[in-house]
Amino acid sequence: MKIIKRVVLLVLLAAVVGTAMWGMTKMYRAMFGNNHYYQRSRAYTTQDSLLNQKMISRSKMVQLTNLTHGTQYTGNTSLDQAAKTYRYQVGKEKISNFMGTDATLQLYTESKLMTKSMVQDAATFWNTLAGQKIVTVVASAKQSDEVIHDTKTDDKSLGGQTYDRQGMVFHPANWKSAGLSTAEEQDWREAVLIREIGHALGLPSLGGGKLGNNAFVHGKIGSEVMSYWSVGSAAPAINKQGVKSTAMDGAALALAGLSWKRPQRLAQWVYTDQTPFVLYHDGKISSTFK
Repeated sequence: MKIIKRVVLLVLLAAVVGTAMWGMTKMYRAMFGNNHYYQRSRAYTTQDSLLNQKMISRSKMVQLTNLTHGTQYTGNTSLDQAAKTYRYQVGKEKISNFMGTDATLQLYTESKLMTKSMVQDAATFWNTLAGQKIVTVVASAKQSDEVIHDTKTDDKSLGGQTYDRQGMVFHPANWKSAGLSTAEEQDWREAVLIREIGHALGLPSLGGGKLGNNAFVHGKIGSEVMSYWSVGSAAPAINKQGVKSTAMDGAALALAGLSWKRPQRLAQWVYTDQTPFVLYHDGKISSTFK
């Protein structure tokens, strides 16, 4: 009988704690609004969009921009200017990131679509490419730079990174997965999450042209995750293997790292003749990095 009473007391205590935490979160939002709750770190850009010139030679900058130049439906030709002027822009627009002085993107997820394990896999994807920890998954919104969460919307967008203090927002009702296998649906969701975290790190779209959006505009599905990556019959056969990183991703990440509040030399492997990769497929992540 004593054991039953203790179990009941523990259950009641857990309920009280859970209600209190929910109430505190609700109160915090009421006091400070979603601006503080969903995106504690403001979007950051360097002065005049200039990359840190002391951390990279012009010859290495040329190597990076040669990789990010891409083709009609991959890359971003606006990044070419970085090799000439060290300016990091898309067209005339500055490229923002959400990296604080700790040079780590702290993420917390409340999303049912983008679960904690998925966010952790996306973090591993970018950390492996970078060669150091640049993304971490934290235990509470208070510890985060931004919160990943779900909302409803009147348009047909899937959601993604925002720049108006609303964090990383996804719209589960707009994700139509009829006809996809479980693995395809999982890879599709993870690819979008990886891409949006890439934007939070300061990478622009790599879908071709000056804005990096040719692939999106013309509906050209490809295998570059920072471009228009998808699954299904219209997607490249290689996408059935999962979400695979490229040297272009590494070069874009190396450029982005030089634009942070605390600049970093990332993805140093891109300056070698090696082409290691990270692969996400059906809930599992692997790599050829040593």
